[in-house]
Amino acid sequence: MNMDSNLEYRNCPCCGQDDFEVLFESNMEGGDFGRAARTVYMLPGRRWGRHVKCRNCQLIYVNPVEKAGRINEAYSQRRTIDASIMRKTRLNATRSQLALIGERKNCASLLDVGCGEGFFLFNASRAGYDAKGIEISDDAAEYARSEFGLDVEAKPFEELRLPDSCFDVITLWQVLEHVPYPLVMLREAHRILKPGGLLALSTPNAKGVPARILGRRWWNIRMLHINQFTTRTLTAVLQRSGFKDISSVSYRESISLLMLLIPILKQLGVYEPLRDLFGPGSGLGRGLNRMTLPYPSRLDNCTIVGFK
Repeated sequence: MNMDSNLEYRNCPCCGQDDFEVLFESNMEGGDFGRAARTVYMLPGRRWGRHVKCRNCQLIYVNPVEKAGRINEAYSQRRTIDASIMRKTRLNATRSQLALIGERKNCASLLDVGCGEGFFLFNASRAGYDAKGIEISDDAAEYARSEFGLDVEAKPFEELRLPDSCFDVITLWQVLEHVPYPLVMLREAHRILKPGGLLALSTPNAKGVPARILGRRWWNIRMLHINQFTTRTLTAVLQRSGFKDISSVSYRESISLLMLLIPILKQLGVYEPLRDLFGPGSGLGRGLNRMTLPYPSRLDNCTIVGFK
């Protein structure tokens, strides 16, 4: 198979088999991935990699993918430009995520992998957790440090090199869909968890209601998402990583009217002319951002907890 030198072929990142069916081909062009990684607030669709489905474990994944070093470089340069839009809804959702953990694990040491701008980590710190974050985006990590005073390192998780059994809780919220080798990441998380430690994570759900209705037009079919999990395949990859007592859970998500409107305006190509009216700094924009629609995370996400 002839490939771009910036791409690498991978076996199934869950079961390791090299037996798949092609669901649809890539329509990406050179440089697409790097440009897409520079913003938090992304439009759905239009560009994606070749999606295949493992015949052994049923995981849907992109193959080939950008080489890991290029992925890390692209994410390290990602700019935080939409934190003000997401702040309220993310803080509300992360309180619900934290409640899931509190039901299963008392205040303890916690590592949030891929912590972004630090919304979950902020609420964890306020709740009494000894909380640390790691985030590959320099800009997002700096926002978390300067805005919330959080302990966040800006580097890839695989470079953290922590000792065995040093955290009670590890979280990966919306991370594994971006990672070329999720099994490697999960085994490392298992290693640094204390015995009886808790792992909590979420990803988009390829069998959720929106995915079933929209098919290839689902907003999570995008070039940055290189693994498409279901509850079944996410559970399988945790089991292969050594986790036990795995269960599917749900928390309370929400989205503001502004978060719904801006992608539509961008899709129509009219956002820039209307920015003064609908931008997050405008009076109307602030009003629309205060109005939120709650929904259960299971509508569009897989959320899983498991123990070491």
